[in-house]
Amino acid sequence: MKTANPTIRLLAYGLCLATALYNCKSKDVDSLTPFTYVFPGITATKLPTVTPTAPAAVSVTAATVTSSTAAAAVSAGLAGLNASSTTVPAVVTQAATDVNKAISAQAAAQLSASFTPEVINTMVTTGALPADLKAQLATLSSNPALKAYLPTFTLPTVDGKAIGGRLGAVAAVTIVGALAAANATLDDDACKAAANTAYNTALTTLKADQASQTAVINAAFTALQTSITAESAPCKAGVPAKYAPLRSVTQQAFTSGMANLDANKALLGETFYTALRLLYLAALSDANTLFTKLEAAEVSACDAVGAAKLAKAQAARDGDLSKINGNYNAALGTLNAGLAKAVASCHNQGNGG
Repeated sequence: MKTANPTIRLLAYGLCLATALYNCKSKDVDSLTPFTYVFPGITATKLPTVTPTAPAAVSVTAATVTSSTAAAAVSAGLAGLNASSTTVPAVVTQAATDVNKAISAQAAAQLSASFTPEVINTMVTTGALPADLKAQLATLSSNPALKAYLPTFTLPTVDGKAIGGRLGAVAAVTIVGALAAANATLDDDACKAAANTAYNTALTTLKADQASQTAVINAAFTALQTSITAESAPCKAGVPAKYAPLRSVTQQAFTSGMANLDANKALLGETFYTALRLLYLAALSDANTLFTKLEAAEVSACDAVGAAKLAKAQAARDGDLSKINGNYNAALGTLNAGLAKAVASCHNQGNGG
C-alpha cells in the first residue's frame, strides 16, 4: 500500500485551519438591557392638608343709657302737686337746694331768663342751642351736686375696648414666606441627570400642592372679607332707630316736667322755681349731648367691629398660610437631602468605580 500523497495531506490541514479561523470571527454584542436608576429619597410627597381656620370671635357690647331715679322722683313729686297742695315734697325741695349749690341765685336767674320759649322750642325739637347757653348748661350739669339727677351711660365696647373716637389703622401681619428651592449643580453623567430629573418632578408636585392649598385659604379669606365689609352699612343704618325713641321720651319728660313746674310756681317760690327750671334745662341739654355722643360711638363701633373681625380673619389666614409654607419647607428640606444623598451614591448605580 502506498503512502498518502503529502500534497493531499497539506490541503486537508489547510481546510481545517480555515474552518477554525472562520468559527473564531468576532460577532456583534447583543444590546444591553437599559439601566434604571433608583432614588428612594426623591419622591413626590403630599403636604399635610391645611383647611381654613375659623377666625376668633369678636366680643361686642352695645352702649347703654340709664335714667336717673332721683330725677324721676322729682318729676313724680311735681306731678303730685295740685291747686290745693300746701307743701312741697322733700325730693323736690332737695333738688332745688342741690341746684343752688352749683350756681348762685343771681346767676341762675340770669341764665333762666335767657331761655325764651323760642329757644326752648328749638332745643326740644332739634336739640340745637346757642353755643354760650349750651356751654353754661354743660358747666352746670358737670357740677357734682347735680350728678344724681342726670342719666348715666356706658360706651359701646369691642373686644373689651370702649369705643368713643376714631379708630387706629389695623396693623399688617407678616406672612411667613416659603423657602426658595435651590437645585443642586450636577455633573453631566447619566445617574446625576436622572437624579435631577426625579428631583424636579417631585418639586413640581410639591409646589403644585402648596399653591392649591394656598388658593383655598386665600379664597376663604376673600369671601369672609366681602361678608365683613357688607355688614357695615346695615349696622350703621340701624343706630338712629335706637336713639330716636330715647330722644322722644326725654323730650316728653321735659315738656311734662316744665308744665308741672309752671303750674306750681307760686307754691315753689321764685328761687326754687328758677333752680328747678335750670335743672330740667340742664338735664335735657345733657341728654341731647349724650345721645349724640353715644350715637356717634355706636356708628364708630360698627367700623370697629368690622376692623376687629377683619384683623382676626387676617390672623387666621396668615396662620394657615404659615402652616402650609412650614409644611412645604419641611418637605423641601427632605427632598433636598434626598437629592444630595442620591448624587453622592450615583457611583454605586452603574456608573463604575
